[in-house]
Amino acid sequence: MPEDFEEADKIKILLWCYRHCCLCEKPCATNIIIHHIEQEGENLSDIDNAIPLCLDCHEKIGSYNPKHSVGTKYKVKEIKARRDQIYEKFTQHLVPPQFEITQVIRNIPRLNRKFPDVGFTLSHFGDSFPVKVKVEAKLILDGEFLAWVKDRHGYYSGKALWNVNPRTIIFGHFNVPKQCVDRNKDLKIEVRITIIDQYDREHEYLPQCWTYVRKDNYWFLEPRSFTEWT
Repeated sequence: MPEDFEEADKIKILLWCYRHCCLCEKPCATNIIIHHIEQEGENLSDIDNAIPLCLDCHEKIGSYNPKHSVGTKYKVKEIKARRDQIYEKFTQHLVPPQFEITQVIRNIPRLNRKFPDVGFTLSHFGDSFPVKVKVEAKLILDGEFLAWVKDRHGYYSGKALWNVNPRTIIFGHFNVPKQCVDRNKDLKIEVRITIIDQYDREHEYLPQCWTYVRKDNYWFLEPRSFTEWT
């Protein structure tokens, strides 16, 4: 038998699914089991190897007989994807922040930053719980990755945690390297944020890309990513 999950992880799992089965979505109350998805190998007690199930689904999930293969066996990737669907359903209301690259200072249109100073705005417009946010930003010059955005506090490294309370706007900024000042080169900044909700579940947003219009000193959002993210 695999080792049991940590008590703190069990609490997170039950909060993330709101005590619903992550296969049939039935509300379970106390009739719920935290099942090990994989029964052999390393990291069996890691939180990513857990799925909360009702008693009926817990019995079914391991009952498939490959020698008498009627039906379709649950695969690990499918189980985890279904579990994450349920987790997201019951936690998505906890992740309201929005973000943008902008030259406008503190949402006052007549005030603009002087390039190469670039602004970054992170907003929590909802009335839900506070969240923590990780921000990663990279520079793309003439279609090639140039560098990760750096500032002296490491706010854009993906390692620092931003504390964002409801009804709060954070106005950040950073300077881009001298290579980016050349007026003949196409400059883009791609940003990815990860929101950590009140129950410690991470929600990774798709990367978004802003392109700089040098002549008019503003950024516009492009609906795609131009680089690979790991």
